Amino acid sequence: MVGGFSKLRSAGALHVLIALNTAVLAVVAVGNYFTDGSFTAALALPSGALATVSHPWTPVTYMFVQADVLHLLFNMLWLYCFGRIMLQFASGRSLWLCYLGGGLVGALAFVAVYALVPALGTATLMGASSAVIAVAVAVAFEVPDMQLNVWPLGPVRVKWIVVAMVALFCVGLTGSVASNVAHAGGAVFGVAFGMRGRVSGIFGVCGRSRADMRAELDALLDKVRVSGYNALSSRDKKRLFELSHKVKKQG
Repeated sequence: MVGGFSKLRSAGALHVLIALNTAVLAVVAVGNYFTDGSFTAALALPSGALATVSHPWTPVTYMFVQADVLHLLFNMLWLYCFGRIMLQFASGRSLWLCYLGGGLVGALAFVAVYALVPALGTATLMGASSAVIAVAVAVAFEVPDMQLNVWPLGPVRVKWIVVAMVALFCVGLTGSVASNVAHAGGAVFGVAFGMRGRVSGIFGVCGRSRADMRAELDALLDKVRVSGYNALSSRDKKRLFELSHKVKKQG
């Protein structure tokens, strides 16, 4: 019963994020219809630092405002894909923290580049891309060798999918300079978030004998057999991933 509630609560974090993005698109569309576009202007992130100060909510609201249905669909598909993977080894709270942190760092990078390069003029930023990229990069640090089926390529390791995302949205292959910088900000946060878990995992596993790790892994597997995977805590799920990968590599 407790495990089922834990699963529902963690999965709920992803569902709430997707539902919130969808609801905001609907509200903004209706609001724009009656106010001639002012809803988008009120929630999107302005490039000017002074404008951002006068609209202090926009560093958060912009990451829930999508330009159109296709923009929403694209971002939510990526969020659903990587969010589900993250929830296998982390809590719903961690997913929220990674999403919001990536979006906020992306906002900071966007405002900073316009402040440093006045010749760019003015612009506005909206969309979940920076936040979603943060989640994807964090997942790539945790489970780089996990394989996903990508049509028409077949099984592709997560790390190569994320490398392609970063090349597309951060290096300058698509979008404006400022939006690429915002995406890069999200990616940097994803690296930091992923490294945090990676470092703790390294210190938790390194220096131990294979027999010790095997014993801990067996104990976790016994718990899964008795109570089910969903009965594991977020920490236990993460340890299960770390230990299984470590033992597998050692043969």
